[in-house]
Amino acid sequence: MKIDVVKYIPQLLYRHDCVIIPGFGGFIGNYSPAMINPVYHTFYPPFKSLLFNIHLKQNDGLLASCISQAEQIPYEHAMELIRMMLENWNQELENKQELVIEKVGKIIKESDGIFQFEQDPSVNYLPDAFGLTTIVSPAIRRPGMQDKLEKKLDRYIYAPSGKSRKLARTLKWAAMIAIPVGLAVYLSLTNMDQIRSFQENYTGFLFSNSAPVVKKTVESSKILLPSKKSINPEQKIYAIQTLPGTQVMPVVKTEAKEVSDPSAKKPFAIIVGAFRFRENADNLVAKLKQEGYDAEIFDTTTTGLFRVSVGTFLSRDKAIGQLAAVRSTKYSSAWLLSK
Repeated sequence: MKIDVVKYIPQLLYRHDCVIIPGFGGFIGNYSPAMINPVYHTFYPPFKSLLFNIHLKQNDGLLASCISQAEQIPYEHAMELIRMMLENWNQELENKQELVIEKVGKIIKESDGIFQFEQDPSVNYLPDAFGLTTIVSPAIRRPGMQDKLEKKLDRYIYAPSGKSRKLARTLKWAAMIAIPVGLAVYLSLTNMDQIRSFQENYTGFLFSNSAPVVKKTVESSKILLPSKKSINPEQKIYAIQTLPGTQVMPVVKTEAKEVSDPSAKKPFAIIVGAFRFRENADNLVAKLKQEGYDAEIFDTTTTGLFRVSVGTFLSRDKAIGQLAAVRSTKYSSAWLLSK
């Protein structure tokens, strides 16, 4: 009479959390709590989830002893039956790449030799959940609450036209106010440098400590001009109307010239990269110079990064204009540094 060894594996899984098949692997059971699937409105009872560990191959005697006692055969005969069963299993894995163990699950052999185990969901090996089955409950419907929601939706959908016109008018005025306010904020942010320069240049003029000058119309007046020798060709002379008998020095206004100091560092720079090693920064500078950029290592950060620039500027407007041109090329991540 042929003895079926496979049927003893599910019997042992009901009573034990680990069942080892000698020379093949072991099945480990873990407790899993009850679950709810809100999409399908399904309630699952607690169950014992099974895992397969291929490294548990050492014989613990549990399966062979169970077969020996149930079939009234020697222990050595039981081990021989297990060995024959494993030969069949290995042959199925080699041929079909898949082994189905009844009431336990399915073992799939991957192309790289790894085993994947899928438990049979129709069997629950947790004794405490004996008799509990999966329950499917229909969705709970509340007609009264549904009617209230539909009435509220209809109230908003079919609202009177007067209210909608009033709302549209309010939105129109809000948009009209938001446009100039947003424009003013944008101009104040983009022209901050011009505002600072205006404050620095004209603060002394607006709040001077000198006495105010009172202009009076006098019949007899004369114009005092300096001699031609004392006039610098780069200076402009302004005539001043004075009272008789007063001595007034001529007011000479000198045009401001931009001092070009090659040693001075320009405050605005377009940065295209920052490197930890100086060699990498030098390589990028050489590459940028070949492409026609006025590239250089602008400075070094406090963390030791060498920042490479493609141009330095005294004016922020010129820097922003050049930044847009650089970003239109392959250096789209370029950014403006302000010292």
